[in-house]
Amino acid sequence: MKINSYSPIPQSFGRIAEATNDKQGGAGSNAFERQGKKEKKEEPEFEATMEAVEAAVDTYSDDETNLSHGISASAEGNGPGLKVVLKDATGGILRSVSGEEFLKLREAVNSGQKSGRILDQKA
Repeated sequence: MKINSYSPIPQSFGRIAEATNDKQGGAGSNAFERQGKKEKKEEPEFEATMEAVEAAVDTYSDDETNLSHGISASAEGNGPGLKVVLKDATGGILRSVSGEEFLKLREAVNSGQKSGRILDQKA
């Protein structure tokens, strides 16, 4: 018994797969671009200055609740690599955050906003 292959079938499957990839890639990339534009519009530029971070660290360190628990904050580094390190009474590091993130967290605490929403945002 002789079986003849029909050659246009594999070619048509290839064309169908290409068309499907084009549709998915085009729609997905447009949605991705729209989402990116929306995020850019919503988030204003926020830059942490050394003075603002130091002032926030000072007010955090002067808070009676933090003093009673032995938590201290210190600013380390400068420029874009500025970090705020939170330490416990024994000197162990509790958390290290960027200067911008620390300022956003302090603003959220002062305004009464839920901190979980701030922590979920990218700095």
